[in-house]
Amino acid sequence: IPVDKIARYRREQAAELQMAPYLGTYFYRLNTTRAPLNDQRVRRALSLSIDRAILVEKITQGGQLPAYALTPPDTQGYYPPDQDPQYDTALARQLLAEAGYPNGEGFPALELLYNTSEGHRRIAVAIQQMWKQVLNIDIDLFNLDWKVFLTRSKSLDYDIARASWIGDYPDPNTFLDMMVTDGGNNGTGWSNPVYDALIADAARTLDRDKRYATFSRAEKILSQQSPLIPIYTYTRNYLKHTEVQGWYDNILDHHPYKYVYLERPASTETTSGKATR
Repeated sequence: IPVDKIARYRREQAAELQMAPYLGTYFYRLNTTRAPLNDQRVRRALSLSIDRAILVEKITQGGQLPAYALTPPDTQGYYPPDQDPQYDTALARQLLAEAGYPNGEGFPALELLYNTSEGHRRIAVAIQQMWKQVLNIDIDLFNLDWKVFLTRSKSLDYDIARASWIGDYPDPNTFLDMMVTDGGNNGTGWSNPVYDALIADAARTLDRDKRYATFSRAEKILSQQSPLIPIYTYTRNYLKHTEVQGWYDNILDHHPYKYVYLERPASTETTSGKATR
């Protein structure tokens, strides 16, 4: 559903509007091979200065959850570790100053790339304004067609790039494995041997609680070093006719059609002593 239609559907078709959890995260990649993004303090400052609650309330408007970790919450019972702080403008300014850019002075103009989409543009504009207001830095926005966007992202020809990941299966590994060194979907140039070892250890662990604890340790490293900035956890927003039965929301958005059927609600009126349908 287009973002600008959701409010109207809430008013006029509330019984048909569905907002379901979805196993996906919207985030920004940071090119850690380029200055000043090769400085962990700069990357963390960028993350801490984004008010995600405002973004999902005012911009996306589809029931999305603010994301402070790559893995969505309740992924087969796994919850990412709490991120503290999540939004802290004072700490963001402090970190930027410690990196050598007090009040944004001397900070180079960076480019934020996004593929053609009105939704991506709105989010980018809002975050651009937040970074200007909080950190006093200038970020230029570039809208690219999908092919060019992919080429530049994969070749690390960017500063900041819009990204997303939809889980292939309900397990934290489908998200965290992509950030290992030289991973095909890493796309940030970031590398951390401790992180790599934790993901490899989780792959060898059969006990679920131990696996999840290992993933949690890895996710803390990912958050602290911030090679990417989680923005929100996806939802699936759609219209479902009231006659559709046997359709159940799930995080993978899988719906076996053999269980789906149509059923009209019984009318309260009767004709010749029989209920009409």
